[in-house]
Amino acid sequence: MSYGPPHDPYGGQGPGYPPPPGHFHSPYPVPPPKGGAIAALVVSVLLVISCYGIFAAVGLIFSIMAVSEQYDHEKVSRFTRYAWIANGVVIGLLVLFFVGIIVFAVLTS
Repeated sequence: MSYGPPHDPYGGQGPGYPPPPGHFHSPYPVPPPKGGAIAALVVSVLLVISCYGIFAAVGLIFSIMAVSEQYDHEKVSRFTRYAWIANGVVIGLLVLFFVGIIVFAVLTS
């Protein structure tokens, strides 16, 4: 009588263990993660819907390019970064605009 898991005569690790590194490679490329690109797309769409025009469209275009890329991780990362930079510039300009209006209103009253 033997106790414990059965011995595999072919050198496998037995049930419950992952395969050793380097033994299995998928024939299909792994798609790049796109969570940041989708978030940038949502922010860009909200900025375009809010009528911030051509400035918001730049972020929208870059985020669409990032989401539509299928295999190149570097392109997805680069386009997502550009989309967030464009969205940040638009939001920064909006903050400056509204702060300027508030300062003007306070100084003229």
